[in-house]
Amino acid sequence: MPIYDYRCGKCRHEFEQLVRGEEKVVCPKCQGAALERLMSLTARPITGTMQSNSSPPLRGSGGGCCGGSCGSHSH
Repeated sequence: MPIYDYRCGKCRHEFEQLVRGEEKVVCPKCQGAALERLMSLTARPITGTMQSNSSPPLRGSGGGCCGGSCGSHSH
């Protein structure tokens, strides 16, 4: 059951909707049916372990997509 992002063509309200099968989606604000499905970012699974707030974040050793300075993943 995917969650989609929509924009209503009538009132321009943007919202998310869990869609089951062939379920018809309408705008929760104005009940409009002329909807545009928007591109949405996909969630990436979290890997690794959580760090306590008392220690500084680990930094990568360089290379990769961000030069290793983002600390969001290991290189």
